Amino acid sequence: MNKTRVSITGQLVALLLSALVVTSCYTDASAVDDRALFPDGWMFSEREEAVTASNGMVVSTDEMASRIGVDIMRSGGNAVDAAVAVHFALAVVNPEAGNIGGGGFMVTRMADGTSAALDFREKAPLAATRDMYLDEEGNLTDKSVIGHLAAGVPGSVAGMWEAHQRFGSIDWEDLVSPAVELANGFEVKERFLGSLSSTMVESLSDFPASAAQFLPRDGQPPLVGDTLRQPHLATTLGRIRDGGPDGFYKGETADLIVAEMERGGGIITLQDLTEYTAEWREPISFTYRGHTVISMPPSSSGGATMAEMANILEGYDLGSMDWHGPRMLHLYAEAWKRSYADRNHYLADPDFVDMPIDRMTSEAYARIRASTISETSATPSIEIGPGMEGPAEGENTTHYSIVDGAGNAVAVTTTSTLGTVAR
Repeated sequence: MNKTRVSITGQLVALLLSALVVTSCYTDASAVDDRALFPDGWMFSEREEAVTASNGMVVSTDEMASRIGVDIMRSGGNAVDAAVAVHFALAVVNPEAGNIGGGGFMVTRMADGTSAALDFREKAPLAATRDMYLDEEGNLTDKSVIGHLAAGVPGSVAGMWEAHQRFGSIDWEDLVSPAVELANGFEVKERFLGSLSSTMVESLSDFPASAAQFLPRDGQPPLVGDTLRQPHLATTLGRIRDGGPDGFYKGETADLIVAEMERGGGIITLQDLTEYTAEWREPISFTYRGHTVISMPPSSSGGATMAEMANILEGYDLGSMDWHGPRMLHLYAEAWKRSYADRNHYLADPDFVDMPIDRMTSEAYARIRASTISETSATPSIEIGPGMEGPAEGENTTHYSIVDGAGNAVAVTTTSTLGTVAR
């Protein structure tokens, strides 16, 4: 492999969605560079310099998943191969966010300069209705976040398969097998227990199968050093390893999902599963202070919102301000408020709604929005535009980034919907 220096600084395009990020990188064929691995219990790491590597880097929320990605690249796989392997590994070791029953987004920028965006978010079942989460008086219930109706048609397996079919370079089985091994048993670390808060323990207790799996000590989480085994997940991952998406959307796994839906009042059917497809979309690309940023388009709201915010902030000389000083933070907040007002009002599912993406992400529109910002006083959010109420965000979303020695780069954000029953 040609040695290409890879530098990850994280300040340009990364929004870290988890409290802990673990980086594995390698500089030769002999050993993983452990400088970037955070000690157990650390929430953040203060660094004077960026972490660098010569041949590749994996950044995820879990050390074991990151190491698996590095091993895939060492064995000849590219960044997309590593991303697939990391995704399935996170379904085992980061179950509050990593998943096979959720969905997500992938953005790639390959060594030849081409970029792509893959939408594999969950989709509404065919039987879904606009009022399914409302009570008789029209009030929003918790059914959108807890229980069988909260689950969308899962997209993760289809998304990983689609990415592998287009960009993968080594066998699918070799990418899923490490996750199967982890599911058969891995040593519990402090990071894993960090996701099992008292609130999460209480929620898991309401679902006997989840409680039996993740609360094995008389209804309490395992201890650091315990071996956590997930035999049912290992079996499911084995079907995915051997059959690809057909091992999940058809056959025994699909039948089990549908049976559980029928038992618990859910509405996902076999037709929903067999008809699911991941969609390739055109990435949103914008410039910020001389750098080109490639991001996810709708159905993700992130790319368009980030583009508008960046365009607004580019009109200010942030370099002359104190880093995270009052003036800079004020401008950040005002830019975000305007960007999120537009996000909530305009962005939706591109398969059903036309959106003014070009205008929303244009520099001309950003100047109009910036003209309403006072540098000395905050604008009340209610005066900026429409807002949207919803449940508080949890820790059920994770992000991982991978760069290989050839210069291929992959960024993946994946979510396991709160209350998803396929745990």
